Amino acid sequence: MKKSVFIAILFLSFFSCKEKQDDVVKGQLTDSIKRALITELNEMKANDQKNRSYISLGTFNENLIDSVNKLSIKDLISFKQSYRSEISKAQEDSLWSIQNKIDLNNTNRLYDIIKQYGWVNKTMLDSIVDPMIFLFHTPMETIDKMQTLLLEEVNAKRLEPIKYATYVDNMRKKAYGKNQLYGTGDEFDPKTNTIVPPFIEDVENTNLERIKIGLAKLKKGEYRTSK
Repeated sequence: MKKSVFIAILFLSFFSCKEKQDDVVKGQLTDSIKRALITELNEMKANDQKNRSYISLGTFNENLIDSVNKLSIKDLISFKQSYRSEISKAQEDSLWSIQNKIDLNNTNRLYDIIKQYGWVNKTMLDSIVDPMIFLFHTPMETIDKMQTLLLEEVNAKRLEPIKYATYVDNMRKKAYGKNQLYGTGDEFDPKTNTIVPPFIEDVENTNLERIKIGLAKLKKGEYRTSK
C-alpha cells in the first residue's frame, strides 16, 4: 500500500514539474537555447535560399548571385529581364526536387520548435532570421497542422495576428488558388501591370474573421470583391 502511494506521488510530481517547466519554456528562452536556435535557423535559411537563388537568377555563379542580391528592386527586375539563364530545364527540375524535400524538413522542424518553445521571433532570438520565411514555403501536406498550431500561438499572445493572417492568405493564394480570407496583402494585376488591393470573397465575413483574431476591420478601398 505504502509503495503504491509512493509511486502515485512520484507520478503526480513528475507531471506537475513538467507542466511548470512547459509554462516557463513557452515564450522564454535561455541563452544556450537561443544560441542553438540561432545557429539552426541560420542553417535552415541558407538551405531555404540556396537553390531558390540558382533557379531565380538562372546561374550557379555564387559571385554573380552575391552581386545581384545587393541590387535595388528596380535593378533586379532589369537584370532578370536581360539575363539569359545558364540552367537547363532538367537542372531546374532537379533543384526543385531537392528544394521540396528541404522545405518539408524545414517546416517540420519549425513546427517542432514552435510546439516546444512557442513562436520565436527575431527580437526573442536577437537574430536576423525571421521564421516567417519558412512558413511561406510550407508544403501542402503540412499546411493544416501548421495553421492550427499558429492559431494557438495567436490565442496565447505569442504570435502577432497579422503574421498569422498573412500566412493563411499566402497559403490560400499559392497552395489552393483561393482568394484571401483576411485581406492582408496587395496583389499584382497583370491586366493593368499595377499593385492593387487584395481580392476577398465577402467583406462582412472577412471582417468577422479579422475581429476574431484581433485585427481591425478592412475599410473601403482596402479590398476588392465581386459582391
